[in-house]
Amino acid sequence: MTKPTLITVLRHGEVEGVPHVFRGKSDPVLSTNGWQQMQQALRTFPEFDAVATSPLARCRAFAESLTPKSGSVILDDFREMDFGDWEEQTPQAARALSPDLFERFQSNPEGLSPPNGEPFDAFRNRVSTTFKKWLDKADGGHRLLITHAGVMRILLVDHLGLPVCNLYRIALPHAASFQLSMLADHPPCLLNLNNGM
Repeated sequence: MTKPTLITVLRHGEVEGVPHVFRGKSDPVLSTNGWQQMQQALRTFPEFDAVATSPLARCRAFAESLTPKSGSVILDDFREMDFGDWEEQTPQAARALSPDLFERFQSNPEGLSPPNGEPFDAFRNRVSTTFKKWLDKADGGHRLLITHAGVMRILLVDHLGLPVCNLYRIALPHAASFQLSMLADHPPCLLNLNNGM
């Protein structure tokens, strides 16, 4: 990158179904409110030169509505973590299923995985690798990634040098966003987090 590349990362909005549960591989659609949340979030940002999205419906449908002609790039490895037995469970229910593991996972997920779920380290690796590949030929411009809270936390931890034990201290409500400015041979710069929220 000889010119700074601006990356906006947007979380999907509210979805249909029970709120405040672990949603990884499960694939509910956006609610009407969720669509409005995402539309509102993007009003403060300029146009995008490229759009990438998680394959899950709560991200993909909105991305496709933005780019009906040129299309968006669907990148499978930007999907949320598979939470295994914790899928569609509230935090309280997940804690009851595996109390010790749940507490350790919330404190520092490195080296751990939810019961019958995806290992955290594998999740982090696939997100980080895919993000690097997506930006490989970027040189200026403004890119949009539509994805999930877990993916966003990985990107923030990796690019800002934060300890993984702080992962779950980053608040990312529905339609939350952040922006990074990236330039070769310079550390990434966080321009904003949860803009306008």
